[in-house]
Amino acid sequence: MVQVNRRGFLASAATVAVVALAEDEKLTDGGYAEVTPPGAPARATPLVPPGADGVEGFARRCVGCQLCVTQCPNQVLRPLKARHPGAPLEMMQPVMGFEHGYCRPECTACGDVCPAGAIRRLTPQQKKTVRVGHAVWNKDLCLAAAEGVTCHACERHCLGNAIALVPLDRKDKKSPKVPKVDEAKCIGCGVCEHLCPARPMPAMVVEGLARHLSR
Repeated sequence: MVQVNRRGFLASAATVAVVALAEDEKLTDGGYAEVTPPGAPARATPLVPPGADGVEGFARRCVGCQLCVTQCPNQVLRPLKARHPGAPLEMMQPVMGFEHGYCRPECTACGDVCPAGAIRRLTPQQKKTVRVGHAVWNKDLCLAAAEGVTCHACERHCLGNAIALVPLDRKDKKSPKVPKVDEAKCIGCGVCEHLCPARPMPAMVVEGLARHLSR
């Protein structure tokens, strides 16, 4: 008879659980909820990378070679599938989205590989000062406002300290706290949109700036 001690039994059980989870088509978060990425919101103004200076100049210089898309380590850049209404971007020119990640301030991959000068090379320090967009809060989608859930995701992870939590109703001491965005501090990195737990669409959405600014 094979002797199995407590440690061996727990290790075997954990292995079986991991294998079963891997074989399941839908991975779950802690076994309770399906892990689904945030949806892709429509943006009035598209987001183009730091170093592009703005939408119009980027559209004029970008040749749609896809080098920045293939080299983006966070899957933030993707080719535009159709001409953006109200903006001069053409099909296959890259835009930013945050379903799979966010634009990390220390990453300069897109500017390093752009052969057309559409994305200038920036140092990480320079990139931290460039505002490509600003976060917009949607009260109707926010879990704190709509369901009274305590949520600090956007405020806790904001890289520029641009989000503060304030009472939804300042006259009610029990009022849930909701995000307030300081647009002057927001660089449009997308971490709040990417990590917002609201589904199917995030309650925090980054709108692009037609002309990039410095903070």
